[in-house]
Amino acid sequence: MIEPKTEEQWREAVTLAEVLLDIDAARNFGLLTGGPSVNVDRCVEIVRRGRARMLVALSDDVNAKTAKVRRHLANVAGNRPAKARRSVRRARKRGKR
Repeated sequence: MIEPKTEEQWREAVTLAEVLLDIDAARNFGLLTGGPSVNVDRCVEIVRRGRARMLVALSDDVNAKTAKVRRHLANVAGNRPAKARRSVRRARKRGKR
């Protein structure tokens, strides 16, 4: 594996590691099957080293994508926000879901 060198590379590596850890957690809870294999130890090490470098601020685009993945995982788990639950109920009543 190539070691991140620049600040931008570290930010990307930390973000990717966090997303992969979320995917692994979802797989462990039975919410996902398949997908990429995750080297949990490597991801944890990248996150730890990146945070030690104070590189926790992510770009808006990457942060938004990470939040979208986390919301999707929460929805799959049935932990939808109240507004989303109402939307799903309305759609079911109308026969769309």
